[in-house]
Amino acid sequence: MTNDQLLRLTAVIGIYKSLELYFSEPLARSWFTRLNAGPLFGGHRPVDAAIEGGLPQILVIRTYLDALRGGA
Repeated sequence: MTNDQLLRLTAVIGIYKSLELYFSEPLARSWFTRLNAGPLFGGHRPVDAAIEGGLPQILVIRTYLDALRGGA
């Protein structure tokens, strides 16, 4: 794996870890692909925001989730 791929993978794993800590399992598993009215997503799916924004947006989503659970 390249460094970029490794960073993306660890960021996505961090997103799912935060989701599992914050939500119950059914919502934690589907949150990334559900429509979201949150300030970062504007009614779109977080996964679409991550794809469109690339690594910087993936890291923003991870920070957002960490802040929701009181980690940032």
